Amino acid sequence: MSDMANESRSEIIEILDCDLGARPQAAPGIDALLPHVLRASRAPGALLVEFDLQANPMLEAFVEAERLCCAGIGWEIERDTALRLRITAADTQIDAIEALWKAST
Repeated sequence: MSDMANESRSEIIEILDCDLGARPQAAPGIDALLPHVLRASRAPGALLVEFDLQANPMLEAFVEAERLCCAGIGWEIERDTALRLRITAADTQIDAIEALWKAST
């Protein structure tokens, strides 16, 4: 993990270049999804987060909201052998996103 873990949430949001005002306030955030995370891993240019199947409706709402506020980042739900969120972005943004998930635990 990089020095992103030491950054404040506001600095991380700036790195992500997100418009939080565009995000629906009622949409679930990372904190709501954490109990459903099975594992997270890195791939080139991506963070992969696998969830239990019960998270599906909440994950869909989360991704819909993230696509509005962080449009420059890729938010894709994969449903092959598992329920997985693939987040694609620049490496510094992936570091920041990973730090947000870890800061929420």
